[in-house]
Amino acid sequence: MVTQFQERFTEIVSLPDEEIRLDEAALVIAAEMQDNIDIEYYLSLIVSLKNKFERVQEESLEVSVSNLIEFIHVKEGFSGNITDYYDPANSYLNRVIDKKIGIPISLALIHIALGSRLGLPVHGMNFPQHFLVCYALEEPVIVDPFSGRVLSKADCTKLLRQHLGSKAILEDEYFAHASKRDILVRLLDNLKKIFWRKKAWVQSKFCIDSQLMLIPNATEFSVQLGAIYEMQGNVELAQHTYTEVLYRSTDKHLRKQISKRLLTLEPRNRTLH
Repeated sequence: MVTQFQERFTEIVSLPDEEIRLDEAALVIAAEMQDNIDIEYYLSLIVSLKNKFERVQEESLEVSVSNLIEFIHVKEGFSGNITDYYDPANSYLNRVIDKKIGIPISLALIHIALGSRLGLPVHGMNFPQHFLVCYALEEPVIVDPFSGRVLSKADCTKLLRQHLGSKAILEDEYFAHASKRDILVRLLDNLKKIFWRKKAWVQSKFCIDSQLMLIPNATEFSVQLGAIYEMQGNVELAQHTYTEVLYRSTDKHLRKQISKRLLTLEPRNRTLH
């Protein structure tokens, strides 16, 4: 049965990327995972935060960006959750607004929601293992939304090596503009990993279904969907999903893995009949 939030998410992601409202989409995801979430109320709180921030129009963009960063992280106190990083609530935008704590990508949504409403050139950066925000000024301002720090290139290298090892090299692609679909896929990926570890297959499946709405026919997500069907004991759907991947994929290694899974499932399917 499709819920009202799943229907709303489908409507949102059917829009061109530039028309997707990230904050609304993130709240819809949060609402699907929780009870009694008033999405319009939380959107109004974001507008209230925007109105609370007083941007003098005569100010330069550089001053406005600096003031907004201070407003978010000092005056309003948004910060990273260092005590319970893997709590799924850190990815629920309503809880981030309520508690003012989150993880890099959910805190980045606060920057993007406020900055875009204020007419500032802000976007997300799909930095490896740690989502960042960029204010695209003449001299770009890169912000770690978890700490509120403005990062230099040397800081970015240090951050990268904390996550990927001392030999990691800073690549230009790490500074690329993340599309709104990219951001939602990554937000869902964080939740999926948490639910997968907990073997919460219903929630994991919602995350994967949503990712497939954003990137149709993505092989990685289709394989994960097949694995969920398999773990739920739905052999026929698992076989169907794996077979579709087998037909689409040109990756020899993946095709070999999927073929093995299908061979393993075949005796189980015969037993059911």
